[in-house]
Amino acid sequence: MWIYFAKILTPFLAPMGICTILWLVGLCFYLRGRRNWSRYCFVTGVISLLSFSSPLVGSGLLGALEDDFDAVAAVDQRNADAIVVLGGVTEPPVFPRVEIEVGGGIDRLLHGLRLYRAGKAPLLIFSGGSLEWLTGSMMSEAEQFFQLAAESGVDESVVLLEERSRNTYENALYTHQMLKEQGLNQVLLVTSASHMRRAVAVFRTQGVEVIPAPTDLRVSRKGFTLYQLLPTVNGLEKSTIALKEYMGWWVYRLRGWIR
Repeated sequence: MWIYFAKILTPFLAPMGICTILWLVGLCFYLRGRRNWSRYCFVTGVISLLSFSSPLVGSGLLGALEDDFDAVAAVDQRNADAIVVLGGVTEPPVFPRVEIEVGGGIDRLLHGLRLYRAGKAPLLIFSGGSLEWLTGSMMSEAEQFFQLAAESGVDESVVLLEERSRNTYENALYTHQMLKEQGLNQVLLVTSASHMRRAVAVFRTQGVEVIPAPTDLRVSRKGFTLYQLLPTVNGLEKSTIALKEYMGWWVYRLRGWIR
């Protein structure tokens, strides 16, 4: 039940969701004749949207998360028992799609394959289940990764699929069970750099020895320009990703999923 509640609630905690709530509250105040409060809500919503859409704000929020762990080239990474790649960046072949579609975070799969081909671990574990009511397909994220990896020439004998998880906590929970069955513990954990703080904490809470292998870095070090103050879709996207992670961190702390 919690999974469905979280998926439904998350959009309302994103920048656009927060601003929309402010505007709806403002509308309610307006209809009740509270014009000053209505004006305050509308103006606050507009200012919030413009702020979250600024590349300067978006990069600042997201960059603070991505700085937690250094990105390391695959050839320079440490060896481990297995490479765990977290899903959540693909779309199943639901009509009108005829193939698996990938998003910007497909770097997760690419980096996992780089680590494997660099000989950093003999085993790949793809972790991610499915939410049919959300995606319209029973194909798990792990299976989608596996099919893409197979297209790249990866042999199925070196791949394990964890297909039950529906969030980061379950990624860690079910992957840890698989690792124990295989007599393994130390893993190279591959996920987006902005997601790594929460992912590492959850896996370590489960007792897994984690070597962070962040990828999908969206914030680069550039000098300040006035352009960074202008609202953009890219700035809003970065703010949205960052807020989701900050809120996810505290929710996981409250639920005892990370320590």
